[in-house]
Amino acid sequence: MAEPFNRFKLSAAERSFRSRIAQLASGQWFLRGTLSDRSSKCGKPNCHCASGETHRSVYLVQSRAGKLRQICVPKAWQDRVRQAVSDYQQMQRLIEEVSELEWTRLQERKP
Repeated sequence: MAEPFNRFKLSAAERSFRSRIAQLASGQWFLRGTLSDRSSKCGKPNCHCASGETHRSVYLVQSRAGKLRQICVPKAWQDRVRQAVSDYQQMQRLIEEVSELEWTRLQERKP
């Protein structure tokens, strides 16, 4: 039978990583993907983009089931989506840190 998880046996660093993961996962938006800033011209002859100043947009790009999908992020949502992508990436880094600590613990055969 597996020993129950005991938070007090963890190092201070690992407790901190796990605490931050829990904070990010609860009550926060998070999105896996990459933000892509794009510029385009609409083709209208009287538009400001015809003289060189392009239309700027932000797309959220994600690979799912081996295929890329993307969605244009409305200007009103850009800050929120940027933060959600950043929080997801931070959570992934923290999970990797915790996993590495668990890997080391397994190598040393310490419960």
